[in-house]
Amino acid sequence: MMTRLGRGVLTRLPVVVALTIVWVLLWGNVGPITVLGGALAALLVMIVFPFPSVSWDGRFRPVAAARLVATFFADLVVASVQVAWIAVRPTAPPRSAVIRVQLATRSELLLTITAELISLVPGSLLIELDSRRGIIWLHLLDGSTAAKVERGRAKALAQEARVIAALGSDSEMTACRQSVGGRP
Repeated sequence: MMTRLGRGVLTRLPVVVALTIVWVLLWGNVGPITVLGGALAALLVMIVFPFPSVSWDGRFRPVAAARLVATFFADLVVASVQVAWIAVRPTAPPRSAVIRVQLATRSELLLTITAELISLVPGSLLIELDSRRGIIWLHLLDGSTAAKVERGRAKALAQEARVIAALGSDSEMTACRQSVGGRP
């Protein structure tokens, strides 16, 4: 039977591996000493700065995850072109807006993933995340009309739906569908 310490190390192994990869990339050398040094540095970071464990009750759905990634990259390209146009066009920049979006999930992990994916797409930026109530506040670069504000809200909700479809539990998927009547 595995000890509690052994389970703790195994659950944090992906973080140690990720930190080791970052270490190797920063050094630009894949030698054994660099990898060993990175693993030791990662373990030291994990011991000195322990992160609280994150609970995840969902399950990974590969098809939905592929859709999430593909849609994210498509949104990234489209939004980058739109923001570039706003930056170079001869007229004044549009009026921005701050919006409040009520999300369906209360999972801190899914809320964080949703908020990060929204913020990584140019034109929107997370201002605040209230995980207890499932609310995010976003700054929209172009909030010049009510339709654009609603489009920004709809995009945030659609992003959450894709995250829940890829990583959420069955109950979260049901709650997401019920909150806005079956959004994508």
